Amino acid sequence: MNISNLVGVPLYIKIKESIREDIKKGVLKRGEKLKSEDELAQIFGVSRMTVRQGISDLIDEGLLYRRHGVGTFVAHQHLERDHSRLTNFFEISKRDGIEVNENLLGLEVMPAKPKIAKALDLGEGDLVICLRTLRYTENVPVTIHEAYLPHKLFSQLLQQDLKVETKNLWAFYEKCGYRVKKAVQRLEARQANEEQATILEIEEGAPILFKERTIYADNGAPIEFLYCYNRGDMYSLTVTLNR
Repeated sequence: MNISNLVGVPLYIKIKESIREDIKKGVLKRGEKLKSEDELAQIFGVSRMTVRQGISDLIDEGLLYRRHGVGTFVAHQHLERDHSRLTNFFEISKRDGIEVNENLLGLEVMPAKPKIAKALDLGEGDLVICLRTLRYTENVPVTIHEAYLPHKLFSQLLQQDLKVETKNLWAFYEKCGYRVKKAVQRLEARQANEEQATILEIEEGAPILFKERTIYADNGAPIEFLYCYNRGDMYSLTVTLNR
C-alpha cells in the first residue's frame, strides 16, 4: 500500500485508490479480510476516521463489504445480469471476461409436481428431467440452478456429454428443434436455508436472490421451468425502463 505518488489528493482518496490498486494487482484477494481500521491508520499514518472514509467509498462502490462485528472484506466478482434481454449465465460471463464454471449436482427423471406440470403444459405426474447444477464465478459458488425439462421432448439429454450440454442448454434445445424465443420470470428476495447455505458457502439466513422462470420456444411451447438461487452478495440485475 503506497499513497506517496498521489500528490495534492485528499488523504482518504489516496487510501481508497491504494486499496483499489492492491485489489486490482491481487495483493488483496477476493474474499480476503482487510486489516482493522486502527492497523490501516498506523500503516498510512493517518487518523482512523480518514481510513474509514476511504473504506466507506469502496463499500459504496461494491468493491468492499462490511460484516458487522467481524470486519471489512474484499467483495467477490459481481455477476451483473441485464434482465431487459433474454441471456444466459455463460453468455454474460464471456462478454464480461469473468471466469465461470459449473458442477453437476444431480440429474434424474421424476414425475412432474403440479406447479412444474402447469408451467410446462404437462399432466401432473408426467415425466420431467431435473438437472441441478452449481455455477461458479472465479471458483466461488454463486448460483444453484435447478432446471426441469419435458422428458418427452428432451430424453436425448440423458445420453449426451453433460459437461458440454449443461453449459449450453439452449443450443441443445435448438438441436432438438426448439429455438429459445422468450421467457417469463419472477424474482424475489429470500434467505438461504441450511442446504443452500452449505452449497453456496454462505451463512444460513444470508440473502439470496431467488428466480423462477419459464422458457418458451419460437413455436410457443414451454420447454424449461427453473428455480435459481443466487448469492445476494455476488449477483445483481439491471432492467432498462422506458416511459
